[in-house]
Amino acid sequence: MKRLIKKIIIIITIATFMLAFSDVKYTKISLANNKIYHVPVQLWHSENSGKLSMGNNALSSVAQVEEHANGSTITVEFIPMQFMNMNGHLESLGVYNTPLFSGGITQASIISTYQDYDLNGNLANFPALLQFSRSAQKEDKIGVTVSVDAMNQVLGADGAQNAILKFFWNNATLVSGTETSSEEVKENSQNSETKSEETTEEQKSENTTTENKPTKKVEDFFKEDSRTKDVGLYNIDITAAYLNPLTGQTADGGTKNVEIGEGMSQGVISPINSKGNLSEVLENQKNSGEKRWSKAQLQRTKDGKLYATVRIHLMNWVTRNAEQGPFIKVLQENGEYKLVESKETNVKIEQYKDSYADYTFEVPKENFSAMIQMYVEPMNRPVRFFVEVNPETITKGAVEGMHQVEDTQVANKNIYLVIVSILTIMLGVISYFFIKKKKNKNRG
Repeated sequence: MKRLIKKIIIIITIATFMLAFSDVKYTKISLANNKIYHVPVQLWHSENSGKLSMGNNALSSVAQVEEHANGSTITVEFIPMQFMNMNGHLESLGVYNTPLFSGGITQASIISTYQDYDLNGNLANFPALLQFSRSAQKEDKIGVTVSVDAMNQVLGADGAQNAILKFFWNNATLVSGTETSSEEVKENSQNSETKSEETTEEQKSENTTTENKPTKKVEDFFKEDSRTKDVGLYNIDITAAYLNPLTGQTADGGTKNVEIGEGMSQGVISPINSKGNLSEVLENQKNSGEKRWSKAQLQRTKDGKLYATVRIHLMNWVTRNAEQGPFIKVLQENGEYKLVESKETNVKIEQYKDSYADYTFEVPKENFSAMIQMYVEPMNRPVRFFVEVNPETITKGAVEGMHQVEDTQVANKNIYLVIVSILTIMLGVISYFFIKKKKNKNRG
């Protein structure tokens, strides 16, 4: 009888516990006078235009917001997402201390995890519920930085991206605490949005004053050539720069985190990849801020023109066609980057290994500056970065595996010699038959 009573008590306790949390997704106990809302939420692109971020599919559509005397505590849930034929997972969530992308960044606390297979096929734990605190209530937009393993595998280990947590307070549901009128919720939401917009304008002003300074002038790229005067092949060290050397600004309106942009750009131009293993290419992205150099090829043709051949890596994630590029613009003496004709001279595409394509194009000087635009499929937008060269490293000799430009003057000369030879032979044959015919006539 006693055992039966104990079983009944246990069952009642469990049932009470389950009932208490059956309508609440998150297992956080509310304190007295606190209000808990379930608020629809989306992950927006950092450009703040309402465009959804690529990571939105990994975010559960409802967040829990608990309001208390000191502000609010926000809990969001992340789930696996399909990304470029990979099963992607959130690795970390950083939260800017003030809206949107200003102030310091605080990492959200991991409240619970789930198990799933990682990109290498191993069972691993990933963040499920993440929680962070705010000093304000009913914020409309919060700036965050999101790191997803699949994105990191495509763009590099430092591939965290800025994004915006957008809260739809007009559709919020109060699940605990004293009800607030819908008009008050709406008013608070509008006030929050106004503050967010004001902060954004302040932030724009701040970004303008703290923009990176230009590093070069146009004339720096148009000094007389000293190492490529002779006809032939040369090799030169190149790297990538995310900022325009003439303006100190990004060319694609991308992340304000220059170190991330630099790391991604250098992963495209100058990966450490001695064995052709993509994981090795991406591993070096942890060395953000360190310039890495690769070889490019220069060729002086007999007509005096100079051509550069540049190798672009990670091409298996890039669209290659007439509409999306890649496109190459070269700095001209008037200070503009002009679109030039480029030829894809070598291609190696493998989905999970380092893939690359070589592009050959004409440059005005050996110390040239070029901007490359390519459409990165995982980012769903074009990316622009700059090729930086080190003319002091120019030496004679080709780069292994790179093709050379057919010298049209040499080709024309060869054709001319062939034509002259054919005409000479034909003239000789005609002369022979003419002389032979004349001799036969004289004998007759």
